Amino acid sequence: MKRVYTLIIAAAALFAGCEEFQPVFTGKYPDPQEQYIYTDADFGKFTSIADVKAMYAQNGNKPYLVEKNCVIKGQVTTSDQVGNLYKSLYIQDETAGIEIKIGKNGLYNEYKLGQWLYIDCSGLTVGDYNGMINIGYEDPTGEYETGYLEHAYIIDQHVFKGEYGDPVKPVIVKEADLHKDVNLGRLVTIENLKYDDHIFILAYVDPNGNRKDYNNNGIFIDEEGPDNYGVTTWACSEAKWKEYLNAGNFDSVEAAGSTVGALRKSTGIGSMAYSVSQYFKMGKTDVQVRSSGYARFADTEIPQDVLDGKATVSFTGILTEYKGAAQFTLIDLDGVRKADGTPWYE
Repeated sequence: MKRVYTLIIAAAALFAGCEEFQPVFTGKYPDPQEQYIYTDADFGKFTSIADVKAMYAQNGNKPYLVEKNCVIKGQVTTSDQVGNLYKSLYIQDETAGIEIKIGKNGLYNEYKLGQWLYIDCSGLTVGDYNGMINIGYEDPTGEYETGYLEHAYIIDQHVFKGEYGDPVKPVIVKEADLHKDVNLGRLVTIENLKYDDHIFILAYVDPNGNRKDYNNNGIFIDEEGPDNYGVTTWACSEAKWKEYLNAGNFDSVEAAGSTVGALRKSTGIGSMAYSVSQYFKMGKTDVQVRSSGYARFADTEIPQDVLDGKATVSFTGILTEYKGAAQFTLIDLDGVRKADGTPWYE
């Protein structure tokens, strides 16, 4: 017992000795530096978003590198918090809305809904992606007309944070106005749409393979109905895609010179559906409501009354086009409402 007490005392002395050598901070941490908030006075002259978008057509419908002094000002209308937007945000002024390709995730932490942003377009490229004009950096791969502003230095040279404003109120858009340039890229509400029992899914036999070789690697599930292949969710996470796939929902679909059923039983199929579009009818017009498999609401079921055609739905989000067809991007499920304006999802 005497030896045990001796060891305890020695250990206590050792720890006490260690504590004596710990540095003690007695000073004061510097106050965090306040972030500079830019105002109109920092730039003076502005170009409207509509005029910047027009540069693409004026350049013969080719990517336009902005070389002159050109600053646009707009309010943030999107958030990537739920994951249905990827490395991009939208801003709009009184003339139009446009996508800014900022190559970062978690943009909602830095750019708040309603906040004013100033974009110095000098040195950036105005490009097109299947009918939607956007602003980005020159794509070094040449695969797309614009790339992302991926480095902090580049972002800081072109994107300047302004004052916080009230969130932008969406404009109600009628069927006849779906394809008007002034509405594309803007925050809008479209009302009283009916489910069209029609889906589009893009997946790959080998996600790591050649994604341009659609004949040998692509899976296009594009049925104009009435057949949604049993897909009743807004999109498919990896787990949900496997569930649908293994249940045989898509076995009859032709893919890579064979069928999905034959491929999954032999070589197997990639585990991710990259995007799912559920189609709705606005009057006589198809509206493709596109959702990412990475969205937090990807596996959320569409309300049964909507699927059954017993109820309509109104959407608030960003109106876009894809190869001339009306497309819609949800920001979150709060933008899915009943005919009376109340939310479908609490």
